[in-house]
Amino acid sequence: MDQVLTISTTVGTSDPTRATIPFHLARGAKQAGTQVRIVLAGDSADLIRAGVAQGVQGKGVPPLKEVLDFARDNGITIHV
Repeated sequence: MDQVLTISTTVGTSDPTRATIPFHLARGAKQAGTQVRIVLAGDSADLIRAGVAQGVQGKGVPPLKEVLDFARDNGITIHV
């Protein structure tokens, strides 16, 4: 069985920097050739609602929309 890196979070829009980090880490893992999935629980489930990602911009991390689009475009599974 192949190994999959699972990144889970509960952080939502109230902390944009922390909310973006799991998606940023998943992008890096995928680019390095690692199978990865993201698990959203609690407040973080709101991050994938239509239009939400466009308003989430943390400090020192890419915009959530950018890394969320990468996840969707590159087959990173997102579980809610």
